[in-house]
Amino acid sequence: MRSIASNGAEAGREQRGDGADRATAPTTESVGQLVDRARDSGVTVDLRQEGSPAPPGLSPLVERAVYRVVQESLTNAARHAPGAAVRVRITHEAGRTRVTVTNTAPEHGRLAPPGSGGHGLAGLRERVEPVGGTLRAAPSGHGFEVVATLPDRPRNTGRDPAPPDDSESARQLIAARRRTRLRLAAAFVVPGGFALLAVGSAAYAAFQLATCVLRPADFADLRIGQGRTEFAHTLPARQFPYVSDSVKSRPRPTGTVCEFYRSNGSLLDQVDVYRLCYDGSRLVTKDVIPGTDG
Repeated sequence: MRSIASNGAEAGREQRGDGADRATAPTTESVGQLVDRARDSGVTVDLRQEGSPAPPGLSPLVERAVYRVVQESLTNAARHAPGAAVRVRITHEAGRTRVTVTNTAPEHGRLAPPGSGGHGLAGLRERVEPVGGTLRAAPSGHGFEVVATLPDRPRNTGRDPAPPDDSESARQLIAARRRTRLRLAAAFVVPGGFALLAVGSAAYAAFQLATCVLRPADFADLRIGQGRTEFAHTLPARQFPYVSDSVKSRPRPTGTVCEFYRSNGSLLDQVDVYRLCYDGSRLVTKDVIPGTDG
């Protein structure tokens, strides 16, 4: 499905700006055009749309989220269930839009888990949940199904909304803050200079880790074939400085130069590492390296 993902960066690229433009800019490609392109690449897709959103229609933020749900689902189906048929249903009713994407079992072998370590679906949740929507992704029969339900007109459409309190990213942030508070509290009971040294070291480590985090949603948006200047504004201020030798020695395309980033800023947990490899300034691979492998 690399052809869909890479071509989508060209045909479906959003007009990005600063702040609000990035969150609300509509895609230049419709869902119908996306499905036609998937069919041209050999994927069997049945698209049906029922009803229509009430005036004034879908907000740009919701329209973008609908497109991303279909795009990510088609990409996962082609990658993890090659040869499977995909059914896309988009229903507008009572001020809400429901997107259901279901794929059958692959032609050969067993269904592989969707997404790169689940980060594609995590990126979708970061788009769906902040506008008041819900996302469900689970096996269905011998295949897989993704269901997103979104309000047609969310309250906040002027900028990237903050994740709701019950979102996965919010829960991770609360847990990280709690762990940091406990760590600092423990440090202060250590006598004298050792306590100061521990606090200083923790603060420096926290600063380094916080400035090398690439958000899962931004990682999911990267498309093979893009020039680095097209997404440089989404990259962290610095690369992850503590990449292990085993991670650095992983196979990579010949002649490429790779950059490494963390998937979150946790101080105590092992987290996944993102690897971006370039041929010159063009992105040729994007990989997720599980934290336990480092």
